[in-house]
Amino acid sequence: MALRNLSAARLGRLCRPARMATFAAWQPAPAAPPPAQLRPHPAMLRLALAGRQQLCAYGSKRKGGKKGGSQRSDEQEDAGGSAGADPVDMERMEKRMAGRVERLASELQAMRAGRASPGMLDHVRVQLKGGSALLPELALVAVKDAQHLLVVPNNPEEQSAIETSIRNAELGLNPRADKGAVVVPVPKTTKESRDRLVKSLGALAEQTRVHVRKDRQDAMKQLKAADKAGGMATDAVRAWERDIQAATDRHAARIEELVKAKTREIERA
Repeated sequence: MALRNLSAARLGRLCRPARMATFAAWQPAPAAPPPAQLRPHPAMLRLALAGRQQLCAYGSKRKGGKKGGSQRSDEQEDAGGSAGADPVDMERMEKRMAGRVERLASELQAMRAGRASPGMLDHVRVQLKGGSALLPELALVAVKDAQHLLVVPNNPEEQSAIETSIRNAELGLNPRADKGAVVVPVPKTTKESRDRLVKSLGALAEQTRVHVRKDRQDAMKQLKAADKAGGMATDAVRAWERDIQAATDRHAARIEELVKAKTREIERA
């Protein structure tokens, strides 16, 4: 009843604080101010950049490592010339040496004592009027039976040259012409035939040794030229020489292993 007697203006003044409080409760909280952006001191930036450059330079020196157990130290590499330029291309040298040893292994594999094998004639060089060529390039070589090979020339006019070249190849073979082809009898194993094979494999092995030594000489010439041009430290030169010799010794040892294994195989045939 008391509220009825209140005037509208007075009643509005009494309710205003409640309305304002309700309205304030629904207002969103003010956004937090953005964090202040910290900027490093210029001196700290320069220090961090210098440290990063030192790490990159160290990593570039160590990149690649030392293939094949290299004995060169980082100090010797630093004294050995400009960065990134080795005085000797060791990878190329070892690749050439390995290729020669693999070729020898293939040639020895083709040697068969007392048994017909097309690989026996892979390295026979046929003398022609315009030059020479390997037999597999001029003819098809196949096994006729256990003791005979059949050689079919691509050009019938080269049959005589092929027959002569096989006979003169120091393989102990005596081919004969037969209806446009060449038949090659493979003699059964005798002491004489085994001796001939051992002699042939020895000659092939010596040729490979000569080529490997030539690769070593080429590498030593590169090293000498780099030393003359850039003034390498004595320790660095000696370290490179040791690496070159170590690679040569590894491939020479592999040649000896192949020769010994093939010799035992021939002697047991």
